[in-house]
Amino acid sequence: MTSRKILIPPFFSAVLLAGGTAFASPPAPPAIAKIAGTALPAVVDIESIDPMKPKSPSGAATKPGDGRFQKTATEKADTGTLIVPPRAEQALGTGFFVSPKGYIVTNHHVIAGASEIKVTLHDGQIFTAKLIGADKKADLAVLKINTGRPLPYLHFGDSSKLDLGDWVVAIGNPFGLGFSVSAGVVSALHRDIDSGPYDNFIQTDAAINRGNSGGPMLDANGHVVGVDSAIYSPSGGSVGIGFAIPSSMVKPVTESLIAHGAMTRGWAGLRIEDVSQDMEQAWHLKSSDGVVVGGVVEDGPSAGKLAPADVITAINDHPIDDVHAFKVALAEIPAGQTARMHYQIGGTLHDAAITVAVPPKSPKPEAQSTATPEPPKPEVIAALGVGVMTHPGAQGVIIVSVDKDSAAARAGLHPDSLIEAVGPDFVTTPKALRDHLAHKHAAALLVDGPQGTSWISVSLGKPVKAAKSG
Repeated sequence: MTSRKILIPPFFSAVLLAGGTAFASPPAPPAIAKIAGTALPAVVDIESIDPMKPKSPSGAATKPGDGRFQKTATEKADTGTLIVPPRAEQALGTGFFVSPKGYIVTNHHVIAGASEIKVTLHDGQIFTAKLIGADKKADLAVLKINTGRPLPYLHFGDSSKLDLGDWVVAIGNPFGLGFSVSAGVVSALHRDIDSGPYDNFIQTDAAINRGNSGGPMLDANGHVVGVDSAIYSPSGGSVGIGFAIPSSMVKPVTESLIAHGAMTRGWAGLRIEDVSQDMEQAWHLKSSDGVVVGGVVEDGPSAGKLAPADVITAINDHPIDDVHAFKVALAEIPAGQTARMHYQIGGTLHDAAITVAVPPKSPKPEAQSTATPEPPKPEVIAALGVGVMTHPGAQGVIIVSVDKDSAAARAGLHPDSLIEAVGPDFVTTPKALRDHLAHKHAAALLVDGPQGTSWISVSLGKPVKAAKSG
């Protein structure tokens, strides 16, 4: 996991009463004992056996389920065998029931690579759990045990209603000591700690330690608003900076894993980018919040409903500030469901109902024949001075060669880079690229290269006419 030191400047706030001399009393904490007493029977300890893994370096943002104890399955190899069994260790974490049928939510990193998963209930009973499904990108997994009886379970709350300073309760298995309860407040929302593509963590000062991974974060009503997943700690213990995956992500992923064994996220068929200051001024926007539609995939879910230059400000009533927030909001919507997108164009507000679809797959290779096929030849794009080929997954046009002293070479384009779009228009074939460059003196290309995806401006010189088809 990539580590990044997060500095949170302290701040102080006071609310003056109508005389200006007295301070408002802070809100009283909820009945933590009652919340814990109700929730504890639905929380479980999780032990998984997997191969030895290196520990996280000190000072890093770590996943508290990585608190592994050197309990080896075999301290010494059996001298009567020829194959030495690999050394194993016990990974300790937490989980909680979300159904009376025995479905358990935990973190993916708690059970990743496990050959065996043991679950200990609050009353001490131990069961072997079955992995139902996992979503590595969201760091979530669902297990199941069979006890022959209905089990106590927790209900999800609405993490979008959390505010800074709200009380929360964390329950887990810190350092393998057993069930433990801690309380604190919401310190920050929408934290991105570079742990995955959909980081949107709730930060809390409730004590979260190694072994707490997968445990529930509860609101004042005892509802699950998050799954404890990571900590920032120079020492390996709690320093008051813990992170939880919000229930807005946990709930749809859990439902999908239980129903289908996997999470298939919806695809809207859009290319989006942050609203720049130039856009904000030119379009007379009130702020730079939102994302601007840069392109719409032909025949995709958004075709005919959204268009380039539309500024999306919310999805399903959740505000969208930037590209990352858009990706997170869309990642919470399984394929086949509807995303209500609020957008503005020309200062007017509109709504669009987009039924997100399964992302398109790369075409399957054709069956090989006995004859050796001739390799496809690249097509020349004279305006750029490149040879290109269609990407096998129809994601763009691959640059195969770059002519010396060409427009592409001067712009810094390299072979093996992928041209995805010309301005607001996606291109998936050499012909489409050639057509979109026709009659242009310059073009902005969206290029996926060695340094990632970026916009590259290319000066084309004399306009090139589009080639006639046929």
